[in-house]
Amino acid sequence: MSDRRDYIRVVHTATTRGSLDLVAIERAVNGTAPEGMTGLELHEATRILIRADLSATAISAQLRVPVATLRAWFPVELAAPVEDTSPVECGTRRGYRVCKRRPQGACKPCKAANTAHDYELRRRRYGAAA
Repeated sequence: MSDRRDYIRVVHTATTRGSLDLVAIERAVNGTAPEGMTGLELHEATRILIRADLSATAISAQLRVPVATLRAWFPVELAAPVEDTSPVECGTRRGYRVCKRRPQGACKPCKAANTAHDYELRRRRYGAAA
């Protein structure tokens, strides 16, 4: 999360809340997990990263907490993914989002559909010049 737009702000005015070190939590959720965080601080950082739509695996790697522990803390939010058995419609935006999770990555028709969708979003947002 090196891009400033992706920076997750935790500290607004106070640097602590009860026994939580909010500065340590902010560093942890933005990729620099300090050593010696308490269980409560790790729990709060996990909660924040779940709201930022990170997967259990990504949160585990970032906070250096086992996935099993994260799933014990948040059993509903981080439930093991259910295999999607519905067929993927290649060449669509939805197809791209499903296809890119595969080991071989997204296929060419899905990449093209995603690119076209992105261009359309930019055109709508910024006008015809984009």
